[in-house]
Amino acid sequence: MHKIIVKAISTWRELDVELFNDLDIGVEIQDFVEPNLNKEELGGIIKYYNEKLGQVRGLKTMHGPFLDLKPSSPDMMIREVSKMKYRATLQIASILKIDHIIFHSQINPYLNQPYLRKLNNSQAKEFWDGLLEDVNEYKGTILIENIFEETPDMLYDLITHLNHERIKINLDIGHANLGKVGLEEWIRILRDYIHYIHIHSNNGEYDEHKPPNENQLNELKELLEKYHINPILSLEYKTDDLINCIKKYEIFR
Repeated sequence: MHKIIVKAISTWRELDVELFNDLDIGVEIQDFVEPNLNKEELGGIIKYYNEKLGQVRGLKTMHGPFLDLKPSSPDMMIREVSKMKYRATLQIASILKIDHIIFHSQINPYLNQPYLRKLNNSQAKEFWDGLLEDVNEYKGTILIENIFEETPDMLYDLITHLNHERIKINLDIGHANLGKVGLEEWIRILRDYIHYIHIHSNNGEYDEHKPPNENQLNELKELLEKYHINPILSLEYKTDDLINCIKKYEIFR
């Protein structure tokens, strides 16, 4: 079974098209998570990627903005700002012919009172149904990423309530490691919706984005095989030696 692997990059300066093609990997661009890009900066980044991404043979993913945004906020102004930011992201992704866009779930696990969970899910569905109808030029897949959730339950409730064929899950295993249950529980509960995985590691206390060790990669491989899923793997950590880094993932291919 062929495994699709992409490498996340923080800025356009990290994109080496020839190397990525030689390694048979795709790219996840994260320039657009920066919330304060001015018009000139934004235009320059879009222009660069518009020229270069077409040369990348692998999958192309884009991470959307997330700071202080909440599509299902009870505050209508917060929802409107979120919609403006998300709409702009989808429009950029359409220009750049991006296959997948990642957005954080923005779930607050402490707002878990049943009424609030139901309200969050219904407002999120209204938001996404309206946005994807509004920006109909983007035809790719939306990936919802776990961020603050301590268990997979609230994300499962959200994704099943959205019930949209173009909205899947990006399971961030570094974020999951900061929660209350093990990786197997995340995969067991969410397996039907996991389309993409962010791979990085941490000390269990805060989000370090360190490279995973051999045992962690072996565990992930065993769980993917056990639950019969074949998601895209995105390496979301820094490395000074991409060639040898990618060799570690031969166990998945």
